[in-house]
Amino acid sequence: MAFIFQKVGRGKSEIFKILKNGSTAAITPGDAVVYDYTTAADGYSVILPTTALLGLFAGVVAEGTTLALSGDDGEYGKVQIYGHHAACKWVGSTTAIGNGLVPVDGTGGMAVGTSHGASTAEAVNERFMFAWAGELTTIANSLYSAAGKKAFIRAM
Repeated sequence: MAFIFQKVGRGKSEIFKILKNGSTAAITPGDAVVYDYTTAADGYSVILPTTALLGLFAGVVAEGTTLALSGDDGEYGKVQIYGHHAACKWVGSTTAIGNGLVPVDGTGGMAVGTSHGASTAEAVNERFMFAWAGELTTIANSLYSAAGKKAFIRAM
């Protein structure tokens, strides 16, 4: 497992981790991922969020990175664990700047942690606030937004 720290300077501070796709589908840039302790339990395999693993938030797949499906070339890639991310995927309705975000079961998206508690697992995880919204947005009818949304990630 490797960490990538950006040089200290006047630019934005970001930290990445090299992780492995543990699922049977590709994971794309902006997807929130969780550690896979259902099948792999190795500390570096990740999958899209599931209800049982919402508390194991690993980060958000880095811009320009796709984790190929498990077993294929390219299954390893950069996952951002700290800093500003300009292209996160969200699920929900109105999100205000500074709202805490948590991963959502069955998607690569995140949602406002204080209002979406659709399951007990999500409600418990609301106190962790894995990321914070960096922009005001309205997503019609609680649909998944594939459009890049700004957020500050803290998955350390």
